[in-house]
Amino acid sequence: MRENRELENKKQFYIQGIAWSKSHSYISLQSDQVNAVSNMKVIVKEGKEPWGESLSFEIENITKSEQRLKVFFLIEWLACKEDTIGVLSLYKDTFWNYSGNQVAVTNIVSCAESVKKSIYPMNLKGLKLWKKSLNKGSLFYYPITNGLNMMVYMLDYRFKPFEVKQGKVYAIEGGIKEDVLNLSNRIKNGLAFPSKK
Repeated sequence: MRENRELENKKQFYIQGIAWSKSHSYISLQSDQVNAVSNMKVIVKEGKEPWGESLSFEIENITKSEQRLKVFFLIEWLACKEDTIGVLSLYKDTFWNYSGNQVAVTNIVSCAESVKKSIYPMNLKGLKLWKKSLNKGSLFYYPITNGLNMMVYMLDYRFKPFEVKQGKVYAIEGGIKEDVLNLSNRIKNGLAFPSKK
């Protein structure tokens, strides 16, 4: 019984959101101080789903003026190994990771003006690129890598006064690419077009 609980609580992915402002400062979306950096109120909720993990977010402009905010999402697949191949899809906001018989896919649903993505190796070069991204507020294009990696989304938002925007990052782990892809598409469609209750 205890082993089952430990398996249920075992994380498959690490997902972190980071707010970046024009003043070149950045802070975790989970921080209580995020509104001091961004003039935004942010609510973040981590989810452990039967199919994987997710991070839901709601961002509200709490000022009377228009605001711009960039948000980075860093995702690490914790089962990633030295033999893993990480690829970003060219036609969707999707990352693929292949490791032996296991497949992981990461996707995002948002109403951002633009979404950029890159996959950085978890070595000295990749960590330098990630640090540069946080300092400059831009992503450096890196489409494929092998070994340990981190997947990064950058969302660019423009907010009207008091406007609220929502989104969700989700990650799935599985054994068969087609099953994982079909599940990912169903989840994304469900999030983008929620049924009315």
